[in-house]
Amino acid sequence: MRVRRSLIAGLFYVCGVLCLGSCALPAPGRGTIAPEPLRIAPAALGERTVEQRLVMRWPGGERATEAVLEIAEGRLQLVMMAFGMRLVSLAYDGETLTERRFVPHAPEGARILNDLLLIAAPLEDLRRVLPPGASVTETRANGGLRREIALDGMMQAVIDYETESPWQGRVTFAHLAMKYELILESHEI
Repeated sequence: MRVRRSLIAGLFYVCGVLCLGSCALPAPGRGTIAPEPLRIAPAALGERTVEQRLVMRWPGGERATEAVLEIAEGRLQLVMMAFGMRLVSLAYDGETLTERRFVPHAPEGARILNDLLLIAAPLEDLRRVLPPGASVTETRANGGLRREIALDGMMQAVIDYETESPWQGRVTFAHLAMKYELILESHEI
């Protein structure tokens, strides 16, 4: 009985640690780049399967997770895990976002999807779906790429790519408006 209580207590501890990070992040809202899921068809990202290690940083904290992303047959599917435990799974077909959260306070599917699309969507597709007053620019330097997203003239996000592909190597996404940073190490499988 004591071992069982210890296992249960350990599980609650792990869930608590995982959830603290998402609790610290403000919910997207009015005046942010994309408060609703961006309507970009998964096919625009190309069919692929990608493994990612993700570090999320915000004032006063940091958490790491792993993710597997698959884009096939017009559908995007993503599973995020930490310590071998599933945190969130989501599916998106360009219109409908379906999410399942396995731990309380896991990151919201709309935020995960929007960050992914801001990072990986082709420039013209992204420009087409951003809200009025938003702009996105890209510059190339030293074999990499920088994408800057502004809303009403105020810089909202800066994305730095180690290569010109969001699917290989390191990507750093600084969401200036919401005060968090994502660091992704990705490779296609």
